Amino acid sequence: MNKFIKKLLRKFKKFKENHNSNVNILIECVAIIMIWRWVWDLLEMYILPENQLVSNITCIIVGIIVLLWDDWRLWELEEEPHRNKNR
Repeated sequence: MNKFIKKLLRKFKKFKENHNSNVNILIECVAIIMIWRWVWDLLEMYILPENQLVSNITCIIVGIIVLLWDDWRLWELEEEPHRNKNR
């Protein structure tokens, strides 16, 4: 019985080594989906819950503004490494 358990543990360890990255990716995907769902529920509760169309349009506009603002900030950061390479 003891040999069987040791063999089983070795197989499990080998399986874990081979599939560890896939399991981590799966866990991270589930975590991202859970956070996305939580944010979605908060937006439905607090941003104009009585008028779904206006709420959706407001969220789209705010989302576009955040993405544009973020892109401008990333563009500024992108220039910094190029300056360091030239020095």
